[in-house]
Amino acid sequence: MKAEVAAALIFRNGRFFIGQRPPEKARGGLWEFVGGKQEPRESLAETLRRECREELNVEVQPGDIFCETAHEYEDLTVHLTLFCAQMTGEPTRKEHTAFRWITPEEIPYFSFCPADGEILEKIQREYGAPEPVGAIRRRLLEEREEAYRRFQAKLLPTLDGSLVLGVRTPVLRRYAAELWKSGQAEPFLRALPHVYYEENNLHAFLLEKEKDFDIALARTESFLPYVDNWATCDQMNPKVFGKHLPVLHQKAEAWIRSSHPYTVRYGIGILMRYFLEDAFQYEDLALAASAQGGEYYINLMIAWYLATALVKQPQAAMDFLAEGRLSDWVKRKTVQKACESRKISPAQKNELRAWLKQEEEA
Repeated sequence: MKAEVAAALIFRNGRFFIGQRPPEKARGGLWEFVGGKQEPRESLAETLRRECREELNVEVQPGDIFCETAHEYEDLTVHLTLFCAQMTGEPTRKEHTAFRWITPEEIPYFSFCPADGEILEKIQREYGAPEPVGAIRRRLLEEREEAYRRFQAKLLPTLDGSLVLGVRTPVLRRYAAELWKSGQAEPFLRALPHVYYEENNLHAFLLEKEKDFDIALARTESFLPYVDNWATCDQMNPKVFGKHLPVLHQKAEAWIRSSHPYTVRYGIGILMRYFLEDAFQYEDLALAASAQGGEYYINLMIAWYLATALVKQPQAAMDFLAEGRLSDWVKRKTVQKACESRKISPAQKNELRAWLKQEEEA
């Protein structure tokens, strides 16, 4: 028995889409490209559209043919045509046990239907990351822990959980040191955008090792538009920044005026790290507060910055709070964070609570 099968190669952000066959079907539990068998009087493109509507509840638009292959199973001979395709909508599990978006480097970690072997080799050749970037991704894939991935994903609600591998921070820091020492960091730092959360964190840890201020600053500015979560943003701190505070302050001002939320958050974080002690300026309090708006992770950083200011510059911070420039949410969060700190005296905490109560009653 021979079957003509149409399937879809759907790429999104460097990863392609696959489905797992249900256990009760032939080749159950194996992974495959989504699609199905051609029916009479259908073109293969029509087959693919119909199968994806029926089995995934999405619209698929076939493009060029990526590959054709044939494979003989004991029960069936399959001629498979794989189309490059675009998918509209989010797939629903009707026929498949699970879906995944994977990179070419992850292919060895999945058991595919035998008919897909030749196709997978071509995907690895044409879409796999160039070395040594591909080797770095494979190393991270080997270090992942599923239980830790689930834990991490819960802490990163703005990220698609499938972008989190579950590699622990100490492992990433050791790997960053290894790459830096071996001279393999440069190609990886140029390979933007990355795919995975841990790749971004590895990038951040490599930036910290740069000793030339101008290079560290340029690379930070190149990377900031790709930062997509609070954790990567907050972990990136090139040590050389502390030796060039005037220029760094100018950059922090520019970052805080950015339209990209994590660039703004990073700028406020720079003020908090470097400009709340000897280099403190009262105007910085207003600069940080000027970023208030609807973005949760920016407002949270403003509150963190002000709570830290209440520790390091208590009188100036209290004077600023009294100016009434803060939204109600930022006021409450600032007081909450300050009252959680062991570095603020009970008397100051009482003063803050009294101030907040007065503000809310006004």
